[in-house]
Amino acid sequence: MLDVRRLRVLCEVARRGSIVSAADSLSFTPSAVSQQLAKLEREAGVALLDRGPRSIRLTEAGWALVGHAEAILERLAEAESELRQLAGEEPTLRLGSITTAAVSILPEALTRLAALRPDTEVNVIEADPLISLARLRARELDLAVVFEYDFVPLPADERIELEVLVEEEMRVVLPVDHMAARQRAVPLSDLAGETWIKGTPRSSCHPFTERACRAAGFEPRIGFEFDDYAAMQNLVAAGVGVAFAPDMGLTRLNPGVSVRPIAFGAPRRRVLAAYRAQETARSPALAAMREALRGALAEREPSGALADVS
Repeated sequence: MLDVRRLRVLCEVARRGSIVSAADSLSFTPSAVSQQLAKLEREAGVALLDRGPRSIRLTEAGWALVGHAEAILERLAEAESELRQLAGEEPTLRLGSITTAAVSILPEALTRLAALRPDTEVNVIEADPLISLARLRARELDLAVVFEYDFVPLPADERIELEVLVEEEMRVVLPVDHMAARQRAVPLSDLAGETWIKGTPRSSCHPFTERACRAAGFEPRIGFEFDDYAAMQNLVAAGVGVAFAPDMGLTRLNPGVSVRPIAFGAPRRRVLAAYRAQETARSPALAAMREALRGALAEREPSGALADVS
């Protein structure tokens, strides 16, 4: 008999791509994750993982078991939800959120939700869109605020509904004394010789910088990889590189940087609410959260980046 808790560990390793990242997500030690996986392999009677000196990957059998495990965990979560409803309990609303939304719109949205449904408890985790979508499918989340970029679309999934909350033009972040900072809008080709700062492989938008620059006719030289926009701005202010950023990632502007629109058709980022298809009709709390997010965006003030561009 396969242990459900170990199946959950296997799914998390598949989502995160490493034992260390899965352990961090599960609040386990890496050693405990490895032990759980070894026990699961003994239960399954087949190798589920190929272990290298610095990497790990699932075998064909491992991926096959993940597919079954996700379906099992989804049905268990559905059963737990139905039992809570039959018991008359107000379900906890479980949210996933990208960092920029958590900083800019989520606090206001949660305040609005509390006014609409004061008895609804909310749990929020920060997660990359691909992780949030996997957890939505497994019924570990009820709603996720995610993003997708031009050139890096989210994978289509008929089980998941996506509602566009806001669409933002990407901008270039430059040292304040950069020659291009004097321009009203900057053609990307003018920055072909610069060193670029991009997201890390942990982020699903990791390929965006190369793809956007290639579409503008050049191969960018990548010097730094950071997911934190404050760290990115510090590097730009130091004069070591330039970067792309959405307005929602520039709510606190470093005085050493200048933000400029991109000329001749800027690539865009979309921030979306993701939830399981047909779920809103069955969950008043989910419907209220979507309304709260829309209301928070309607009240959102322009960022410092917008003020800098004007």
